Amino acid sequence: MALGILCGARAARAHQQTTTFAEIAYPVGDGDVGWRIQFRAGDLVRIAPGGHAAEAVAAGLRVTATVNGGTHACPRVATSLAPDPAAAEPTSVFAARFACGAGARTLHLRYDLMFDLDPYHASYARVDVGQPANGADPDASTAVFYDRQREVAIDVHQPPPAWRTAGTYARLGVAHILTGADHLAFLAALLLAAAVRGRRPAHAASPGESIRSAAAIVSAFTVAHSITLATQVLRPGTLPTRWVEPAIAFSVAVVALENLLPRPPRARWALVFAFGLVHGLGFASALREIGLPRRGLVLALVSFNVGVELGQLLVVALALPLLVAAARRNAARYERWGLRAASAALAAAAVVAFFSRIPR
Repeated sequence: MALGILCGARAARAHQQTTTFAEIAYPVGDGDVGWRIQFRAGDLVRIAPGGHAAEAVAAGLRVTATVNGGTHACPRVATSLAPDPAAAEPTSVFAARFACGAGARTLHLRYDLMFDLDPYHASYARVDVGQPANGADPDASTAVFYDRQREVAIDVHQPPPAWRTAGTYARLGVAHILTGADHLAFLAALLLAAAVRGRRPAHAASPGESIRSAAAIVSAFTVAHSITLATQVLRPGTLPTRWVEPAIAFSVAVVALENLLPRPPRARWALVFAFGLVHGLGFASALREIGLPRRGLVLALVSFNVGVELGQLLVVALALPLLVAAARRNAARYERWGLRAASAALAAAAVVAFFSRIPR
């Protein structure tokens, strides 16, 4: 299971099962809507296994606009599909334009791709709309398409309220943790050891001991990744990111291998803090791809981080009681299979992921 978790995660963005990232702009030219989407090569093959990927993608996108109180469909007037030479992995960019006309009040964007193949698919779109009278850049917001929300309405002249922005980014933070194989594997390695005292032979920890141990390491991880996440988002380029993905896999390997030592390491929270700084850079990379609004940047950042913490707490609340119960039921068996075997599998998977992610 552990090998599948890590090896199945993609090398550069190991946080969703399948995702696309998009840019939507209005008005373009004489009132068109421009929609650009990044696709991995493998996802395009899944969408159109027999070829004709551009036609298949175009068929899954629809735009309607409200102009002068009436709503009409915006015909597609141009499409293109081309490789992205700047991408770290085989990636193509699909671009389409929809003729909506000038003066649109509301845009209704419909995205119907990938959901029949992957119900957990998500598409994150940066939306730039409107032409402010003072000549400033248009307000940017983020739209998220998923199976239960395939259509998003965008008010061209009114930015989304603060509470909606906060809720959107909090949900993104929760989803980022719950679908992030690397971060789940890191938490799993830590929680496996929190259920026992000692290693050989292991003794089941009491519920209070397990909670205190988990609280210490999760707190260290939270403080650390919050520091680098905020730094990288508010001051882009301050910290190097070339080796972030290999370093995240390395962190999983180290923590899992520590679980195999005869005695628990001292001050594990310090190591977790150090690795938390690296994971924070991974969170920042994901957030940068998703996109951040120009207005309410700090609110979006804080909301995303709150969502990450809520996701972590949910994982701990669900997993830790089960691990403690298993250890208290049979400490020797838990040590052999729950701690040592599972940690060895996590370590092996992380080592494979580490070497696969080394920049070429």
